[in-house]
Formats: sequence, C-alpha cells, structure tokens
Amino acid sequence: MAQQATQVLNTSVEKEAWDLYEVGSNEDVIVLAKRNPENFYVQHLGYLALYELTGKVATVSPKGISNLAPLVDAIQNFELGKNGEAVKNLNLYFQTQTNPLCFSIIQMAIKFYFRSEAYEDAKNIIIRYKKQWNDLSFSKEELICNYYLKRYDEVIKLFRENMKLLNDSDIHKLVGMALLFLDRHKEANLIFENIPNKLNLPSFEEKRKMYDSVYKNITDLEKKSNTLNHKDLEDMGFAYLFNGEYGKAEKMFLSLTEKLKSKLCNV
Repeated sequence: MAQQATQVLNTSVEKEAWDLYEVGSNEDVIVLAKRNPENFYVQHLGYLALYELTGKVATVSPKGISNLAPLVDAIQNFELGKNGEAVKNLNLYFQTQTNPLCFSIIQMAIKFYFRSEAYEDAKNIIIRYKKQWNDLSFSKEELICNYYLKRYDEVIKLFRENMKLLNDSDIHKLVGMALLFLDRHKEANLIFENIPNKLNLPSFEEKRKMYDSVYKNITDLEKKSNTLNHKDLEDMGFAYLFNGEYGKAEKMFLSLTEKLKSKLCNV
C-alpha cells in the first residue's frame, strides 16, 4: 500500500511539474524539483526549467532515468559544442511519439537543430507540433527550413498561407530568391519591390539603375566584403540581383540571413 501511495504521489507531482513547465512557470518547477530530489522526472524537468530561465547549464546534471533524459543530454552536449551529439539526443526524444511536446521544448530543439543545420529534423518537429496544437508560432522557422532544403515550392506555399505572420524583410528576401530559382521572375520582382518597412520603393528598372553605381564597384567591394556593414552588404546583394547574378545575390542574402538564424539560435 505504501509503495502504491508513493507511486500515486509521484505521478501527481510529475503532472504538476509538467503543467507548470508547459505554461512557462519555470521558477515554480525549480522549487518543485528541490522538494522532490528522489523523483528523476521532476529533477530532469527542473534542469530544463533552469536552462530555459537562465540559458546556462547546472553545475551538476541530474541523475537517474526518465523520458526527459535525452533532452538533458542534448543541452549538455550543445553547451559543450557537441552539436551532432545534441541532435542525436533530440532525435532519440522525438522518435518516441508519446513523449510530450510544448512550446519551450520545440523552441530549444529548433535552436539546436539550426546550429547543426539539421533542417529536415527541425522541420519535422515543427510540423508535428503545428498539427498537434494547431499552432503556427514557428512558421518563420519552417519557411527557413524549406528554403535551406531547396524546397522552393513549399516556401512559396507557406508564405502565401501565412503572409500576415511572415511580414518580415529577411523572410521576403528568401521568398524572392525562391521565386527566382523557380524562374518566376515577375513575382520575385514584385516581392523585392514590396519588402516590408520600405515605403515608396522605385520600380524594378529604377532600382536596377539605382544599383548600377554599386555594381560598377562590385569588384572592389568584394575584396573588402569582410569589413563592410550590413547596409553595404545588402546593397551588394541587390546590385547582383538587379544585374541578373542570382547565384551571387543568393549567397549574399544568405550570409545576411545567417544573422536571423543566429538570433533564432540564441533565443
């Protein structure tokens, strides 16, 4: 009877801990973990909550086995720079369909996957989360995955279905490049001419002429590209674009988009 009562208590504590973690009450999860040092599941969840709260790993990782252990291992490996191992840990967790998902876990997983450029894995868990919770929170990240996977039709489809959520200049550049790779040049031009937060943009031909001066100096700019600021690099990207050098334009815009990806990796 005592053993049965303890099991019921543990189940109740685990549910309470998960419910708190799911809604972002990380401080309360940490307190609960301190009160239940014998419960491995709650200890592991407390570790996740502390990482979510501080962005740092605990000095001593929790012992024992629970279905959350792969996530603890993923955090440890990621912080040690072992990105490939972190991806394996995440995949181990997600391959068990009954393991719970929540916003914080998906956000952390995307951060780890992006650092390793594991875009297929990232996309899979985004879609799984979206279907399970009918939640479009990670539409931007899903579009980035499709772009890096060169699934340009999916980029356009996702953009058209969620235009209000994807009203972002960096995303519009990726959509424009995707259209170029699909040989849909007129649509691409329309996207580039209407990048968010840029009012009264000139026509495509006027823009081509506007960037002629940049393009004339492109060789010199390329030599010092490592020292140029964001605006100069963006001007180079558009100079390539409006002069038909789409490969170089894509490379430049992708290097600028790395900053967006880095931001996602540091959430």
